[in-house]
Amino acid sequence: MAKQRKIPAIMDRPSTFCPGCGHGIVIRLISECLEELGQDENIIFGIGVGCSSLLGGVLETDRLHCAHGRASAVCTGMKRVSPHNMVVSYQGDGDAYSIGLSETTNAAYRNENFTVITVNNTNFGMTGGQMSSTTMPGQRTTTSQNGRDCSVTGAPIKFPELVASQFDVAYVARGAVTTPANINKLKGYIK
Repeated sequence: MAKQRKIPAIMDRPSTFCPGCGHGIVIRLISECLEELGQDENIIFGIGVGCSSLLGGVLETDRLHCAHGRASAVCTGMKRVSPHNMVVSYQGDGDAYSIGLSETTNAAYRNENFTVITVNNTNFGMTGGQMSSTTMPGQRTTTSQNGRDCSVTGAPIKFPELVASQFDVAYVARGAVTTPANINKLKGYIK
């Protein structure tokens, strides 16, 4: 008989993310890690604007929907007020690296004691798939139909690498949801 995978208790509803989107996978991994660490009832999420805001429709947990780009600032306050809680900022690349670049950078600079998880889909997905600060060279979007030309638009920002090279933070990782092996690695990074 095949072993059935147990769905983490805080995942109380099916995902509403677009088919093929990495958010559903990442949220499942976060949920599994929280449960395995015994933190699934000790978690507060600061949720960004954009696709990441749909996390609230999947998880039954404490969360606060933040103003656009301000999740790291809000999570700083949440952690300082409730230091015993695990606090996670859950954002997309547009929210964390475009609108919220200052807040995300300053939280890293101060080495704030919370986790930032950013799902980078390399475009502004919720508003139509426009080129973003993380769009890859040559990548086609609705506003770069011939592919991103870095000689015109500049190179994509590589925020995890920037943080790792400039700030004394506790932990930085970049993962992917493109293969089962990458998903397993990503779970290790999250945990």
